[in-house]
Amino acid sequence: MFSRLYNEAVIEFDMHTESPLFIKSGLDDQLNPAAVEHTFFVTYKNGEPVPAIPGSSLKGVFRSTAEQLLKEHGVCNILSKVDSCSYRIRQEERNQEERNKSENQDNYGQMSLGEIRYKKSCPVCKLFGSQVLKSRITFNDACPVGEYKTGKRAAVAIDRITGASRSGALYDFEYIENAVFKCRIQLRNFFRWQVKLIFEIFNRIDDGYTTFGGFSSKGFGRMRIENVSMTVRYYDKGKKAEGYSDKELYIEKNITGREAISELLKDIKFDEAAFKGCDLKHDKAL
Repeated sequence: MFSRLYNEAVIEFDMHTESPLFIKSGLDDQLNPAAVEHTFFVTYKNGEPVPAIPGSSLKGVFRSTAEQLLKEHGVCNILSKVDSCSYRIRQEERNQEERNKSENQDNYGQMSLGEIRYKKSCPVCKLFGSQVLKSRITFNDACPVGEYKTGKRAAVAIDRITGASRSGALYDFEYIENAVFKCRIQLRNFFRWQVKLIFEIFNRIDDGYTTFGGFSSKGFGRMRIENVSMTVRYYDKGKKAEGYSDKELYIEKNITGREAISELLKDIKFDEAAFKGCDLKHDKAL
């Protein structure tokens, strides 16, 4: 379903830390006794190391939240070998190939393989992808803008039987607070309900139900979404849409403010009719 470019969207926003944030790097310096055992994830920006939230971590949090929100709509278990969309679709394809061989028929008919796999996937896999379906959404690494504070905290593991601290289980870790992370999400060949799903996840983040990083049971990882903007492009210039500028190869609209964007999404419903749609030509413009 990516052989033709129908539309694109870029959603940019700030995430403010409402509580300390810990994203483990996995690069512990075991040879330095003075080093922190669990360090914060860092990336390089303008040649300097800066703390960051990896795009893969952001995508994981957004996906798991989407699974919670759409659980009643047949969401698969992506980690299961038998209950995931990828396993089920591959099994169906193998069975279909065997039938086609015996009947000397074409595998897919008029629909492309990507269209068939999209149609058979659950709503979450349709947006975030699976082992048999390309994702429609991309998350960039999020880096802090402006000043932020770093700290170090010691913790100890608790014995679940005795309820006391476990001997030799003292450790320390780095965290960040009072930070603002600049985030960017890109969508390609999206349906309108998929954009609305992202904004429903924003609400979960603001309400504290969705958190980021480790030690969330200790109150870490609460965030707040601010300064949201969205740029939308449609490459089918025959689309009937208000407020778009003609850019020769596409039409484009910039929307600033979460309330303004939410107003465009208010008529979109999460129902089977929306989830079953697989032809972007029939989806209205935002």
